[in-house]
Amino acid sequence: MRKGWKYRLFCGSLALAVAAAEPAVIYAEEGSKTETQETLPEGGAGENPEGSQPEGDAGENPEGNQPEGGAGENPEGSQPEGGAGENPEGSQPEGGARENPEGSQPVGDAGGNEGNSREDSPEDGLSEDIDGQEQQEPTMDEQIDAYFEGSAFVGDSVMQGYGSYAMRRGGPCLGRMQFLAAVSFSVFNALRPVTAKSTHPIYQGQKRYVWESLGMMQAKKVFLFFGLNDIDMGPLESTCARYAQVIANIKANCPEAEIHIISMTYIRPGKAKGRLNNPTIRQFNGMLQQMALENGWGYVEVANHLADANGDLAAVYCSDNYCHLKTSAYDVWTAVLREYAQSQIEGTSPFPAGGPRVPEEEETEASDDEAAEEGQDTEEPETSRVIGPKEEESLAGPGVVE
Repeated sequence: MRKGWKYRLFCGSLALAVAAAEPAVIYAEEGSKTETQETLPEGGAGENPEGSQPEGDAGENPEGNQPEGGAGENPEGSQPEGGAGENPEGSQPEGGARENPEGSQPVGDAGGNEGNSREDSPEDGLSEDIDGQEQQEPTMDEQIDAYFEGSAFVGDSVMQGYGSYAMRRGGPCLGRMQFLAAVSFSVFNALRPVTAKSTHPIYQGQKRYVWESLGMMQAKKVFLFFGLNDIDMGPLESTCARYAQVIANIKANCPEAEIHIISMTYIRPGKAKGRLNNPTIRQFNGMLQQMALENGWGYVEVANHLADANGDLAAVYCSDNYCHLKTSAYDVWTAVLREYAQSQIEGTSPFPAGGPRVPEEEETEASDDEAAEEGQDTEEPETSRVIGPKEEESLAGPGVVE
């Protein structure tokens, strides 16, 4: 009886001890597993943590794992063992597979580098823009401004007024113009000897023949405005002959210069003096136009742009109720001259400076004829030059009146 009691007591105590020890064993096992997962063995041949690659396992591929040596897709963040080392997310194996993750560039790959190519280089783009500006054709306004480079304007007090206007206004057009003008200057005075009392424009501090001053200027285009002080000096034919003589003297000193005649402007009504009247001025301008056509000179029509409905100088443009002009009239001059320059540039002027342009076919035929005549002995004709009336010929100079 006693034996049975002691036996049961022993068994109960043993059961309690076993029950108390079981949780400690379970806890120790879980702690061992955790420590094993946190510390990987060197060489990676042990357990395979989540996201790593089982060594030599060709079976199932858990999510996020890559079979060793596999050539298929490379899941995000994983790298086949035996590659070129660890491949962080977004990088590219050296000499690696065909896929190029977003934002990466294969080593040695010369193509597909979006946003960093030579075509998109800011420096290259700037260079192309600069080159484009250098090759850009000048605008018509710029061509017109350049047309007056090396130009010289010759005339009387009306032209002198335009010189003062141009000096005040300046700019890329007017600033290119040079002036040789004097009060009471005329083609008759231009042919008179230079003296202390003679009427000649002053250039570089002294009076000179106008063609000598133009030669010193190396004028390329000469614009002439005469008539106001000539038209009452005799018949119009005589005035035109003197005009032609002055031009001949200019061409002798500036053989390459273009000649441009500006029409004589009108006077106010009731201010006529002898031959100086508006009907005679219109006749004189018509004769100048004909001379321009026959000799290859330009002709600028200004007078009619300043006339009123009756053909007289409009009051709005006249400064002295006679013949001299206001600033508003010179504004018109400038506009007319710019239109004229454009017509000369485009070859549409009815008075082309240098003569009418020869079509290319005719130029070719002329060249062939000249080539055929080469080698033939021909006497060169003397250079023709316009000479004024006989009484104006002199040994003192070309066409100078004694």
